[in-house]
Amino acid sequence: MSEFEHGKLSPWGYIYDAEELPGLMTPTEFSNFTNGKFGTNDTRIAACIPSVSSSIRNYCGWHISPNLVCGMLYNVRDLRDAFVGGDLLVQLPATFVTEVSKVVLGAVWDGEADDWRGEVIDDPERIDFGMGDGLLRVYDVGQLDRKSKIFIKYSAGLDYCDIPLIKELVANRVTRAITDTYGVNSETAGGVSISYNSGWSGKGSAALTDDTREILEAYRCKGVF
Repeated sequence: MSEFEHGKLSPWGYIYDAEELPGLMTPTEFSNFTNGKFGTNDTRIAACIPSVSSSIRNYCGWHISPNLVCGMLYNVRDLRDAFVGGDLLVQLPATFVTEVSKVVLGAVWDGEADDWRGEVIDDPERIDFGMGDGLLRVYDVGQLDRKSKIFIKYSAGLDYCDIPLIKELVANRVTRAITDTYGVNSETAGGVSISYNSGWSGKGSAALTDDTREILEAYRCKGVF
């Protein structure tokens, strides 16, 4: 149910045009962040970066980066008070929206055309998505059947070079995960005492701290009407 080449359904309910979501930082970037303490071939890094990235994205409620073409399908009956003076007002599932290319009212999937058919609105004069916070207003949509659907095609997400703060958060979480160790609190061997962090439960990289959540509020998806 997608007009996109790949058409992956995201965990957050919209379609994005990508084969997969990359990690929010690369192993090379992580190695540089730690001044080469961890090599780029360290398998722990490759295992932790995706889980940390997923945790951050899940908390924020959307993919954050990279900038992707996306599609969202709404049931009119679920939009409740989104119709204001004949206009459609809806919060898209993203914080940084860069384009809304079309809105299809009364959307019905046409398998032969591999596209949504209905009343297509692609006039930029009728589409206002503000400063990119995802709040979309479509002018003069009139009355819609509450049983009908609305499809919105938009682009959202930060470019990879525009997320240094997110990368720093990822690096901190990955560092904590790979430096935590299974085992007892301490042991002594050959006159050498070694202490371990026994609090690691296998979820250390995915768990977000309160201060991390506070920082991520700026990237968190707003509520949907």
